[in-house]
Amino acid sequence: MQTKKIICLLCAALIFGVVLGGGNVFASGNKETGNTVYVFGPTPDHGWTGSAARFAEEKIAQLNAAGGKFKYVFRAAGGPDDQIKQIEAVMAESKKPAGVVIQASDNMVEAAVEQIAKADIPLILFDRLLDGTSPLIRQKMLIAMSADNYDIGAGAAYYMVQKGMNPGDAIWELPGDNSAVSVERGDGFREYLTGKRPFIDDQGQSHTVPADKEWTDAQIKSAITTSQVANWSRDNAKTYFESYIAGKTPQTLAKWFWTMDDEFVMGILELLQTPAKAGENALFESNVKVITGCGGLTALYDVMGRTKSTAGNQLYQPDGVAIMSPTCRPGFFVDAIQLMDDHLNGKDITVHYTDKAAKRFLEPPHLVDTASWAANKNNPSWRGFD
Repeated sequence: MQTKKIICLLCAALIFGVVLGGGNVFASGNKETGNTVYVFGPTPDHGWTGSAARFAEEKIAQLNAAGGKFKYVFRAAGGPDDQIKQIEAVMAESKKPAGVVIQASDNMVEAAVEQIAKADIPLILFDRLLDGTSPLIRQKMLIAMSADNYDIGAGAAYYMVQKGMNPGDAIWELPGDNSAVSVERGDGFREYLTGKRPFIDDQGQSHTVPADKEWTDAQIKSAITTSQVANWSRDNAKTYFESYIAGKTPQTLAKWFWTMDDEFVMGILELLQTPAKAGENALFESNVKVITGCGGLTALYDVMGRTKSTAGNQLYQPDGVAIMSPTCRPGFFVDAIQLMDDHLNGKDITVHYTDKAAKRFLEPPHLVDTASWAANKNNPSWRGFD
C-alpha cells in the first residue's frame, strides 16, 4: 500500500510539473533570453500602415547588415488573428525574445501582448496602442509611440486661420469614424480655435490662435456642420459630400472643408472633376478656400502639384482652393525600432518621452501643402505613402 501511495504522489507531482511547465512555456518566465528582436506589424501592402511596414523592413535590413549584437525579424500579419498566432509562436520558442516592437492589429491582440509584458520582455508599442486599456502593458512597456491626433486637428485649424478664416465662418467637417482617433482630431481642431490648445509644429514651435481670431463655444456649435462618419472610405466621402453640396449657393456653401483623411479629398475631387459635376465644381472652386485631408497620400501630393491646364486626364488642385494634409510620417516606425536597439545597447530612451507620466512619444504632423511639399519632398521624413 505504501509503495502505491508513493507512486501516486510521484505521478501527481510529475503531472503538476508538466502543467506548470506548460504554463511557463507561454509566459516565458524561466527561459533564457536570446538575441532576436521581433517587430510585429501589418502586411506592407498599401496605405499609411503598409508604408510604415515597408519602412520597418528597410530599417531591419540596415540593422542586420550592420552586424550588431541583435538579430531583427519582421513578422507581418493580415489581421489580429494572424498576429496573435505569430506572438504565440514566438513566445513558445526555446528562448525569450530580446525585445518586441509591435504595431498591434487592433485591441483583440491585447491579451497576447500582455503575455509579452508578463515575461518582462522589453516592449515598445507603435501607432495602435494598448496601454490605455491594459494597466499591465502600461506598467511594463518601455515607450508607446503614436501620432498626435489632437495636434493634427489643431494643425488643420491653425492652417485655416493662417489662410484667413474668421470666427463664425462656416465649416464642413467629415470625420473618419467613431474611434478615439477621430474624436481627438475633432477636439484638437475645436480647442485650437477656442484658445484652449496650441498647435505644436514639427519643429517644436508652439502656435496659439490670435486673440482676434479666437472662437466662442457658441460659434463652434453654430458654424461647424458635421457629416456622417465616412469610415475612411473614399466612396463614402463622395456620397456625403454630394449630399452636402446639393442645392448650395455661394452664400450657403462653407469656405472651409475639414476632412480627416486624404482619401476623402481624393474622393471629393474625383466627384467634382467629372463632366456631370461641372456646376458643382465651379461653385467649389469659386468659394472654397481650404480643404484638408490627413495622412500623407503620395497621390494627393501629386494632385497638389498640378493645375487644371497641366493635368490632362488626371486630378488637379482646384483653382483658388488650397489642399493641405497634416501628416505624421509613417517612417517613425523606424524610430521605434531604433529606440529598441538603443535600449538594448544601454542607452536611456526616456529622454524621448513627450509625456513622461504616460511613457508616451507623440509625433507632431507636417502641414503639407503645395509650397511645403515642393520645399521638402526630398526630405526622407516627409515621404508619402501609396
